[in-house]
Amino acid sequence: MEEYHRRLALAYDKHIRPRVFLEGDLVLKSVDAVKRKISLPKWAPKWEGPYIVSEVHPNEYYILLDPDHGTTTGPINFKYVKKYYA
Repeated sequence: MEEYHRRLALAYDKHIRPRVFLEGDLVLKSVDAVKRKISLPKWAPKWEGPYIVSEVHPNEYYILLDPDHGTTTGPINFKYVKKYYA
C-alpha cells in the first residue's frame, strides 16, 4: 500500500507547476466573485490587474500593490494570482 501511495504521489507531482513570484513581479489577481464561487456574467473578466507584488510571505500568500492608485490589497493566496505578460 505504501508503494502504491508513493507512485500515486509521483504521478500527481509530475503535473504540478509551482508558482513562485518575487517582489516587483507583475501579476493578475482573480476577481473576488471567482474566489467566492459566485457566478459571473458570461463575458465578464475573471482576472484584474496588473498588480505589483510588494510582499512575499512564507505561508504562500502575497500582498499586492495597485500601481494606479498606490493602494495595497489584503493578503491573497498564491492560487488566485497568475503571471502578467506585457
